Amino acid sequence: MGPLSEIISLKDCSVPRLDHNELLSFSEQLLSTGGMPQADSKLVAELLVKAELRGYPGHGVTRIPQYLSFIQNGTINIRENPKVLRDGKTTAVIDGNHYIGQVVARMGMGLAIAKAKEHGVGVVSLRRASHTGRLADYMEMATEAGLIGMGAVSVGSGTTTLYGGMERIVGTNPMAFGIPARNGRHIILDFATASMSMGEIQKQVARKETIPDGVMLDGRGNPTNDFKAFRGPPRGVFLPFGGYKGSGVALITEILGGLLSGNGLAKNWWEKGGHGINGVFLQAIAVEEFQPLDEFLDRIDELVSFVKSRKTAPGVKEILLPGEQGRKNEARQIKEGVEVDEGAWTELKKLATTLGVGNIPKAL
Repeated sequence: MGPLSEIISLKDCSVPRLDHNELLSFSEQLLSTGGMPQADSKLVAELLVKAELRGYPGHGVTRIPQYLSFIQNGTINIRENPKVLRDGKTTAVIDGNHYIGQVVARMGMGLAIAKAKEHGVGVVSLRRASHTGRLADYMEMATEAGLIGMGAVSVGSGTTTLYGGMERIVGTNPMAFGIPARNGRHIILDFATASMSMGEIQKQVARKETIPDGVMLDGRGNPTNDFKAFRGPPRGVFLPFGGYKGSGVALITEILGGLLSGNGLAKNWWEKGGHGINGVFLQAIAVEEFQPLDEFLDRIDELVSFVKSRKTAPGVKEILLPGEQGRKNEARQIKEGVEVDEGAWTELKKLATTLGVGNIPKAL
């Protein structure tokens, strides 16, 4: 999750279309030239471009300048590697040592998957990881292996209050689930526990649209739709989704992601001037411990068919399952080109000039 100053730096919502392979190569060059190790640059670029393809630009290539800035100021420490601190039969704890978040999270879910394959379940906690990106990516690792995935993150930055509060208590802390299905049509639910995710806020602000009701309080505790009033001073807070129920879910993400991992309270990071130090909970569950995988997948097929057969509300074409719209976006943008925010694209081109990176993709 980026600082608020980055959110409002997006200039407008013009969308040049770029070839996704060219954008991938360009992103990898920027990251590696800017100081990220080559192998890790490839992984991070793949996940950032995938986020763009799926329709989540807040987790896309706009993160590249932020990540390189984090490397320069030490928020991301590329001189240290993540280490397994505790390694049990079904559980583990990994200290990310402030290394690249996507690398640490991929390592963590990989270990959870291995334990689930051998023992039926794997639970891995991560502490001191930098920004880990979309939880959905790690849920898909589990579902591609035929496993159920679960995850939660304490993002280490304070933006969100809890039900009845007006001061920041937690971050936009996401929670995610992954359910395997046939033909790659996995059910992937990944959501911020704030009323809106940072990516959604980014798009609203960039388009100069009014933020919906029930999302923000200003610094005096009053509901507001004005992002400037939210920024203050005094600075306001985001509200959790779903009233007291969503507030409870947000608190659970703080416990599972932050406390269980040993990452600690998010406030301990922001009060020390740290930013976006993630504590992460990752779990993989073997379906075969409950029933044969094929039988489970048959039942998922039956459920999906039932959902799709139900009448839709007026004006609604079809009922979409979690993850389905993202796959539709990806297929369209691979064919038509990736839509990249004009402001973010301008910043990336300036960064390329600064770093001496050529082969800047041209708009289609």
